[in-house]
Amino acid sequence: MDPGDPAGDPAAAERHCTGQDPLLLLQTLQTLWSTRERQQLQEEAWRAALDDPLAELLDMLESSRGRRGEGPSLEAWISHQLQCWVRAQPHPGPAQHSPRLEQLQARAVRVLTKSPSSLAAPLASIFQLQDADPSCLLEHVHHLYHEGRFREAVMLSAMLKLQPELDVEKMSVPLLLQDKVALVERYVAGFPDLQRRLLALMDSWCQPGFDIKDVASCHVTAAGAAASGEEGLGLAGALLSSPK
Repeated sequence: MDPGDPAGDPAAAERHCTGQDPLLLLQTLQTLWSTRERQQLQEEAWRAALDDPLAELLDMLESSRGRRGEGPSLEAWISHQLQCWVRAQPHPGPAQHSPRLEQLQARAVRVLTKSPSSLAAPLASIFQLQDADPSCLLEHVHHLYHEGRFREAVMLSAMLKLQPELDVEKMSVPLLLQDKVALVERYVAGFPDLQRRLLALMDSWCQPGFDIKDVASCHVTAAGAAASGEEGLGLAGALLSSPK
């Protein structure tokens, strides 16, 4: 990931000629990560001379799949470092809509669908995933939704500008039941038609005779979280507890 000039450093120059094995680099970084040698970790990452940093990042992420636990991960850290490196380049990455970029995007989407949410933002930025084929991304959003991971589904679809391809009511109701109104407002920001549809939905909830339990029965997981107070009562809790 070294953006600098190796001139004057014979070892660095040799690495630039031969290219560094990304999986060997990953092993080195894993050792430094486990020993919490953060300064040395950063130096090693930025000194690395990779022939093809974008493809080799994906090599590392694919190789480390299945070893991710809770909390900050080395994979997310590496991705963030490469994101910073890409931003520092005068001509970062392959040209938009080029076959090369499309190949990298397809790999990045496969990695993203099997990764924790902490990798979504750097992968989306590095590989311009907002311009990628949306079919696999939409499939992943639907997967998150059906797993009850509503917040992740909404945040990912907003990050990748997928809102026009999704049902705003379906995506919003579980979060409204969890009193995440601000997140829903951010989800529809910049899309006037979606904003109007959301406003109409919320207005309908205020009409005489409306029973929030009819909505909640279709979204058991979200309704249970709101009723238990895990996400705060707010709008959904008030509607659920109000006398009819």
